[in-house]
Amino acid sequence: MKTTKGKIVLEKGQIAKVAAFFSVSAIVVIVAANLRLGILDDYYFQNWYAYLMVAIGILLFMGALLTYLLHTRRVLFTSPKVLYATCTAIVVVFIVNIFLSHINLFLMPMYLTAFIVAPLVRRRVAFISNLFTNFLVVFVLLSQYLQGADVINIYAVLSMFLVGTALGSIAAYTISVDVRRVHYLAKGFAIATAAYFTLIALHYSFAPYPNIYVFWIAAIGAYSPIIIGMLTQPLFEMIFNLITNSRLVEITDHNHPLIKRMREETPGTYNHALTVANFAEICASNIGENPYLARACAYYHDVGKLANAVYYKENQGDTNPHDDLLPEVSAEIIRSHTVEGLKLCDKHRIPREVREVTVEHHGTLPIPVFYNKAKSFTDSDVDISEYSYKGKTPTTKINAIIMICDAAEAAIRSMTSPDAENVDKLLSDLISERIVQKQFDNCDISLKELNIIKHTIINVFGGLYHKRLKYK
Repeated sequence: MKTTKGKIVLEKGQIAKVAAFFSVSAIVVIVAANLRLGILDDYYFQNWYAYLMVAIGILLFMGALLTYLLHTRRVLFTSPKVLYATCTAIVVVFIVNIFLSHINLFLMPMYLTAFIVAPLVRRRVAFISNLFTNFLVVFVLLSQYLQGADVINIYAVLSMFLVGTALGSIAAYTISVDVRRVHYLAKGFAIATAAYFTLIALHYSFAPYPNIYVFWIAAIGAYSPIIIGMLTQPLFEMIFNLITNSRLVEITDHNHPLIKRMREETPGTYNHALTVANFAEICASNIGENPYLARACAYYHDVGKLANAVYYKENQGDTNPHDDLLPEVSAEIIRSHTVEGLKLCDKHRIPREVREVTVEHHGTLPIPVFYNKAKSFTDSDVDISEYSYKGKTPTTKINAIIMICDAAEAAIRSMTSPDAENVDKLLSDLISERIVQKQFDNCDISLKELNIIKHTIINVFGGLYHKRLKYK
């Protein structure tokens, strides 16, 4: 991810892909809107220029949304699957609303977009998505009124717009990153109940003697977003391979196929991953990053060691197979675990934000053991690049945390006297070495955050490796 003066620099191809997706979505919305108005409302069908007006309006709305995201959420364009999911939700909810409006305006789940996307995206994106959906629906419905067709109650439409934007905004900011479904259900039920009584009040406002089905209509319009939201969230996660806290909890389940394989085939690597996860989770939380993501990255960072388990120290017994290998062969085997890890994560559809740690947690660092061994075999110069990792340097703060915690766990474990002072010096040297070797140049982690990470590891180390009293 390239940045200039703190601003993300996007390639033309990245913008073009998102713009193309939004254009196709706009066409789908235009077709759906005109089908709804043309087929179901005869008056509208006779005014061909109204079709053009609706098409232009929808294009302007979609263009405004794209422009807003481009200027305020540029990071989403670097991995646009969140944008695709959000845009798809807007299109689906729009279609549902305009066709239900023909049956009864109060059947429309106007705040459904927020219930679908709030657990998948950041709060502001969920808020804006819900707002734009409501604008699109109201614009299409009011286009009939503006054309002189007396087929719609303008005040009822505007009332539904207010209900959709108000309650959708509450949903966007309250139903977000919580991994517990029961909280989603409880908050959603509270919002829906408020919507239910509001819709009943609106029914009586516009029709003093409404039909007997008013309570059922209000219930469907109010409570359907909760049900639809809960059903579609896993579907969106799967289709767009989205990363949510719920998804992160699922892929860090110890019965996940890859983690289960690590536990059974590489127990040393598995235990190393658990310890790194304990470090990383607290470090991430202390610098304001997602602890669920940190834990997931820690679990999967060394998954590539499944390919050649016995060549890694934590999985060896009394013999070391590297004793019989040339240093260049050993170096190639060791650094291959980054690529092998990426392949395994791709195969199991692990989200990009997690799988990239496999090739970033060692960056381009050298492998000193085999570099020094190669130097001992010859008097000539040895190219250190042949004994270095070929991956990428960390592009996120989380991956930088994993790089530090991974090295720290291994180094602390090998110390003969791991007291707080020695651990402090070790971590300071470890972090300074990576700064000098420009391992953090592609992520925006600060020196202050690196210092917080260092002290967090020291504190967590004290809790994990404290000495126990002898009771006998």
